[in-house]
Amino acid sequence: MILLRIALTLGLFVLAADLRAATTPAGRTEDLGQGLTYVRPANNNAESLALLKAVTAGPAVLDLRYFSAGENAAGWIAAIKSFATPKRICLVLVSPETTPELLSGLAPGAPGCVMIGRTSPALNVAISVDTPADTDRKAWDAIVQGAVLEKLITATLDKPRYDEAVLAKEHAADINGDDSEPKDAAAPDSPKKTDDPKAPAKPKPLVDAVLQRAVQIDRGLLALRRL
Repeated sequence: MILLRIALTLGLFVLAADLRAATTPAGRTEDLGQGLTYVRPANNNAESLALLKAVTAGPAVLDLRYFSAGENAAGWIAAIKSFATPKRICLVLVSPETTPELLSGLAPGAPGCVMIGRTSPALNVAISVDTPADTDRKAWDAIVQGAVLEKLITATLDKPRYDEAVLAKEHAADINGDDSEPKDAAAPDSPKKTDDPKAPAKPKPLVDAVLQRAVQIDRGLLALRRL
């Protein structure tokens, strides 16, 4: 009976440990194209170091915004400086909310390590990006929730759409010299103006300006290498 109770107690302990491991926020790695890898580690997770170490080739974007390294700050600093070389860049995204030990440890910089963050008097980075603090936080939260990175770094232009029939009609009028109708007049099948001052404004698409800048830097360096 005593052995059975011990076995049940150990079983419950193992099950509880498994449940804690299953609910631990997972990190994220994703291919940004052209050999660039995005890495977002999980907070206070020593195993997250493996995410960066798994990037064996090519540059990486290491997203440490709103990241708490806990007791692993020294390990992260060593891993980042070991990863970054003059030939393999590590673009580190940070914010004033990043754990202070990481900010101070990476502040002097290292060959191939570039810190990027939103413009703030509380943040000393190599590249600062003008973006509101709440937008930066929303972008981070969206990434944590699994948002598509390509949509967050690609600005969507909201322009009026004209179909092929309208374009063909305008082109024919130009060729025939038909000036009987102003070119800006609305055609029967053209989209009607619906500028209602009372209508709610469409929300602008969320753009992660800090991540976008990191990708732009990588693409620029890649272009220089090709020259």
